[in-house]
Amino acid sequence: MRRLLLLTVAGLLVSLIGFLPKSLSDAPPQDSEFVYARIRFHLTADAWRVREAPWHHDYPYSDETFPTVLREVTNIKTSPTSHQIVDIDSPELFKYPFAYLCEPGFLDLNPRDVANLREYLDRGGFLLVDDFRTAVYSHYKGGGPEDDVANFRQQMKKVYPDRDFIRLDLSDPVFNMFYKITSLDMKAPYIFPGQGPAEFLGLRDNHGNLQMVLNNNNDISEFWEWINEGRLSMHEAATSFHFGINYALYAMTH
Repeated sequence: MRRLLLLTVAGLLVSLIGFLPKSLSDAPPQDSEFVYARIRFHLTADAWRVREAPWHHDYPYSDETFPTVLREVTNIKTSPTSHQIVDIDSPELFKYPFAYLCEPGFLDLNPRDVANLREYLDRGGFLLVDDFRTAVYSHYKGGGPEDDVANFRQQMKKVYPDRDFIRLDLSDPVFNMFYKITSLDMKAPYIFPGQGPAEFLGLRDNHGNLQMVLNNNNDISEFWEWINEGRLSMHEAATSFHFGINYALYAMTH
C-alpha cells in the first residue's frame, strides 16, 4: 500500500485523505464508470536519449492518483486501476473517450497511426496532451534546443492538414466544467533553461468542440505522480487536478 495521500490546501476545493494501493491487476474494475487510455506511440529517432520511453513518463503513479482523486471529488466510480495502456494504431483506442498522451516531441506517426487517430478524434474522442516544452537547452536533445510543440504540430498536420492549434482562454467551456478556473498562469513542476511560460492550446473540430487540450510548457501529471511526496507546490498540485478533472468531464459530456 502506498504512502498516505494528503491533499489539504487552504482556499482550494480539492481536499482529500486516502490510500493509493498498488494495483493487484492491470484490469480496471468492471463497475468503473471512467477508464482512460494512456497512448503508447511510435518514437522519433532521437528518443533513445531519454532514459525512459517518452510515452511512459509518470506511469503508473500519476495514472493511479488521477482517477482516485476524480472519484473522491466527483463521486464518479473509478479506482487506481481505471487506466489502460493502448497503442495509438489499435482499434482498442475507440473504447476510451478520454486519452492521455505525453512527450509529443517524440511522436512519429506512420500512416496507420494517422488513420486510427483521425478516426478516434472524428468519433468524438478527446486527447489530453501533456509533458512537453519549448526550451533553449534540453538534456532530452543532447544539450540542444527542444521544440516539442513544433514536432506535434507537424505530426498533427498528417491527421488534419487544414487545422492548427489555437490558444485557449478562460472563456472556453473546458475551464468552466466542474471547477471554474480563474487563472491560466501556472508554474510548471520543473523548468528547462530557456523554457517558455505554461500555456494551454487546443484543437477544435468543425463544430467548434475541442478534440484535444495541450498543456504546453507544463507537466500536470508530474504533480499527480509526486503529490504524496510533498516536494512540489501543493497549490499548483491542487490546480493540476482542477484542470485534469475539467478535461475528463468535458470529454464525457461533449
